[in-house]
Amino acid sequence: MSIFAWEEKHSVGIPSIDDQHKEIFRILDHLFQALQSGKASETILLIIAELEDYVLRHFQKEEYLFRQFNYVDSVEHSKEHKQFIDKITDLKTDAKAGRLSSSFELLHFLKVWINHHILVVDMKYSECFQNNGLR
Repeated sequence: MSIFAWEEKHSVGIPSIDDQHKEIFRILDHLFQALQSGKASETILLIIAELEDYVLRHFQKEEYLFRQFNYVDSVEHSKEHKQFIDKITDLKTDAKAGRLSSSFELLHFLKVWINHHILVVDMKYSECFQNNGLR
């Protein structure tokens, strides 16, 4: 059982986006398991690489849909994406320097991201996307 599990409350009502969101839960849980087993320092760069791959695909998809559907909050939303990328870049630098605290900071950052970005910010586009026929 995963301590960080995707729940129905995280659904934006669009299965393809929900599937991508489930991936960040998997990455978060991977990090948590690494911390619990004392292997965070050995796996942090791998986990960050997974996150970099994830955000590249996920943010591109969301931002493409923003343009397709003329989403009104697209500029602010995209700014949050940029802040996420900047934070991951900073944490990667810390991890490469061997700062173990970067693992804990990443765990906290991802938890906050899920609770704020997915549950609040992403929910705002759900109606727009669905009203434009995305299911």
